[in-house]
Amino acid sequence: MTRSPRWRGACTLTLLAASSSLSVAFAQAPPRPEAYSVQGVQLGRGGDSATLLLRDGRIEAVLEADASVPHGTRVINGAGLTALPAFVDAYSRAGCATPEPVKDQDAPVDVVSDVRVDMRLANRKGIQPSFRAVDVLALSEGDVKAWREAGFGALLSSPSGQLLAGTSTLATVRDAAMRDVVVRPDVYAHAAFRAGGSGYPSTLMGYIAQLRQFFLDVRHHEELQRRYAQGRPGIRPPHDDELEAGRAILSGDVRLLCEAQTARDVERWIKLSEEFGFRPAISGGRDAWKVADKLAVLDVPVVLTLDWGEEAKDPEDKKEKNKKLDEWEYREPEAVRAERRRLWEERRDCAIRLSEAGVRFAFGTGDAKPKDLMKNVRALIEAGLDADVALGALTTGGAAVVGAERRLGEIAPGHDATLVLWDGDPLTDKKAKPAWAFVDGFAHEFERKEEKGAGGGDGPDEGVDVTGDWTVALQGEGESPSEATVTLEMEEDGAVTGTYSTTIPGGPAMEADVEGWVDGTKLTLSGSMELGDQEITFELTGEIEGDTIEGESKVNLPWAEEPTTRLFEATRDPESGDSEKGGVQ
Repeated sequence: MTRSPRWRGACTLTLLAASSSLSVAFAQAPPRPEAYSVQGVQLGRGGDSATLLLRDGRIEAVLEADASVPHGTRVINGAGLTALPAFVDAYSRAGCATPEPVKDQDAPVDVVSDVRVDMRLANRKGIQPSFRAVDVLALSEGDVKAWREAGFGALLSSPSGQLLAGTSTLATVRDAAMRDVVVRPDVYAHAAFRAGGSGYPSTLMGYIAQLRQFFLDVRHHEELQRRYAQGRPGIRPPHDDELEAGRAILSGDVRLLCEAQTARDVERWIKLSEEFGFRPAISGGRDAWKVADKLAVLDVPVVLTLDWGEEAKDPEDKKEKNKKLDEWEYREPEAVRAERRRLWEERRDCAIRLSEAGVRFAFGTGDAKPKDLMKNVRALIEAGLDADVALGALTTGGAAVVGAERRLGEIAPGHDATLVLWDGDPLTDKKAKPAWAFVDGFAHEFERKEEKGAGGGDGPDEGVDVTGDWTVALQGEGESPSEATVTLEMEEDGAVTGTYSTTIPGGPAMEADVEGWVDGTKLTLSGSMELGDQEITFELTGEIEGDTIEGESKVNLPWAEEPTTRLFEATRDPESGDSEKGGVQ
């Protein structure tokens, strides 16, 4: 049969249109991760070796270590590495800029027509439970990189700073559009005994009264809606998103995560929950151990931010005992210092007490950095928290607290391929580093320094050790001399950790954690400290000669375009070196 030119032209146009539609469909398809086979990797802390098959963002199978792998998968040699589920940050304020609630949501008061004896219908200072973090979620490339480098795969981005701040969202930490990283758009409603802006309420009593009034308004709104639906007398109920969001809280559809550091505040939230029937959880939880029995009975989970305050020095510590003071310098009585240390240790050990009482808990960064959270987790383990309990709080427990236990927190078939391959145990070894991180099945390989010294070189020369207390004199061009004190500890491979303390002329005393390494006779040291809401970073490099180090420091000030450079000379207290390491040369 002969086809007309018009028919052939129509077919051609149809095929071109179909091809164009297909191209658009492929262009709009979401990115798809590669398929991976991770061979011979150790599963968990002290577990057996296995081969992991990762496909389409999921863990497809966990096989024997020597199992053959399917064709078409990218093979990663996992020998010498440990696979752990990526950690879950169960409470972070990153990625969510919380707006201040609109205080007055009714018609303006007519203050001249008559004297009013009742309050405004909608004074909503601090009240915005309808706000959703998922609508403003914004995680920068630097944010997600910092979480991945610390071993995290997901975080709960949370609103904060208001009595009812809104709902949080659970997101993974991969480089993608925000719409592609959201795991759960709405997880918790968030509450605190705080409210921004001026006017009532501005005290604890006022905050509690405002919350109670709002919850009573929610109950009244429910009754008005019920009556209106039945056709009973009464005006039409208002359309009010805040009251509707409050109803979800009181009905138990959404759990209320309540900020509370003190035991008294924890008890206040529990009493409010008993009065109004909402389901509470606690964030912060510094002193939650004091009411651990009640939390266990009521099954109230706690997300610990490990905010212990400035560490109180232990008066029994050898360095503290041997510390020399200037004649004019005052030292508190030993009993006072011992009591201050005891109270600090109580706050530090909260997780240990909660674990003993059977309270469910997880860890969250709050306003801190993920690497600082991991540092505090290791400090908890050194203080007596079981390492497997800590790992559970970061993985399975953390995933359960944010409602993602079927997706995150385990290396098991069917779970999301969100896991990290470590070159050591990150819970007990501060030098352990991630080699690979998989987030939603997308791989991120980390650059690993050659295992020679801590800095990638040959390590310290024989007999070189910077352990001890150092006095640092700094001199910049055209500046008055300044002074700092540094306390350092050095490992055999040259890794250095410690603290750096200084006082800004006319300003506050400041202290920072520092880390670095010694390569040959060269010391490299870096750290950062916060000045208000700004961060100051610095680096010192110098040549070691016995109990003296001479070199250069660079300070990056957020308000300066170029780093400030100074020369320094550090002198070690001869009695502070570690004699077992040969610290005093």
